[in-house]
Amino acid sequence: MKNILKTIALSIFFTGIVSCEYDKDPVAVANGLELRKDASVVSPTILLQDNDAENFAKFVWDAADNGPATVSAYKLQIFDHADANLENPVEFTGDLNITPDSREVTLTVQQFNNLLNQLNTFKCSEMDVDVRIKSTLGGNAGNALIQYSNPINLKVTGYTKKLPIMAFVLDGSNAVNAPTIAASSTSSDSDYEGYMYLEAGNYKFHRPDACGDFASPVIYGGSAGNIDTSASPVSVQVTTAGHYLLKVNLTANTYTLNQFTTFGVFGAATRSGLGFGNQVPFEYNAETKIWSLEIALRKGYKFKFKSNLWTGALVVPALPNPPYAPGTASSAVSILGKGAVALSLVENSTTGSGDITVPGTIDETRETYKIELDVSKPRNYTYTMTKI
Repeated sequence: MKNILKTIALSIFFTGIVSCEYDKDPVAVANGLELRKDASVVSPTILLQDNDAENFAKFVWDAADNGPATVSAYKLQIFDHADANLENPVEFTGDLNITPDSREVTLTVQQFNNLLNQLNTFKCSEMDVDVRIKSTLGGNAGNALIQYSNPINLKVTGYTKKLPIMAFVLDGSNAVNAPTIAASSTSSDSDYEGYMYLEAGNYKFHRPDACGDFASPVIYGGSAGNIDTSASPVSVQVTTAGHYLLKVNLTANTYTLNQFTTFGVFGAATRSGLGFGNQVPFEYNAETKIWSLEIALRKGYKFKFKSNLWTGALVVPALPNPPYAPGTASSAVSILGKGAVALSLVENSTTGSGDITVPGTIDETRETYKIELDVSKPRNYTYTMTKI
């Protein structure tokens, strides 16, 4: 019996040796890949928005060596050089030029700057960043073979993609907590605007650095619609607490500060024959900074939002028409209509583009909606419509 067991054991042992010796199936193993940058990429570099379309950097890398003949997927990543654990890389989502014989990508100034802006450590001063290639073999994330190229270090100064802002600061208060206004684009200095609630008092304009830091702001004053850029600017006087629309043009050095009582909707969706001057006013929640109202709207008809200085009494027409503020007791301040992005709003004229259509086919019936309007974020005005 012992001899039989020994024979079986020896058989298993030699079988294992033979199996190991003749098992030649290829196994994928990360053997590395090399990344190189074009000689034209000079560090340090300052990126300028005026050069958006120009090429910034060309990167070329070897095919990933995974052992056997394989085809890898590639991604270009950048990360902060101080990110020792590489926890927050940003990946380029554009096209890479991959052929059987070459692998490369050329990034424009705009593309590389967009990657910089996505880093959670982005700043307007010089940044120390690394670029690398990520190679992935296999479509199953749990079993994929991933390897990375050598990093290429670059010192580069980008430009912010955030809209330029200014704070309207009560004298003696902190600019960080003050209401802000924003320009329409990163290159505009002539159309800052924002809605805000102001206490009575004296205010000045605080302009932060390009990244929105108020540590060392440029401070302006103002009087009678003119910006005061002197070394000791006078304050803008707000005599009455309330809601205001503030606009500033730093090209012409002018400003407007218009008080309004309420936001609301106007248009045929509220009642037939409703003119521009007639508006159904909303209620304001000081905690959420939301204007809202539940209102029965005519299916298939259109409306817009309006802010106005309303002083008269509401008119209460025959039901189901909602009460409205008549034009004779109102002074329009602004009109907001539908923007290009869903549920966004932009300032526009009383007619033409920007109308918001109530869902449904016109049949002279009404459906009730809760409409909520948020204008607390400058240049990012939004609304929602919830059917009741």
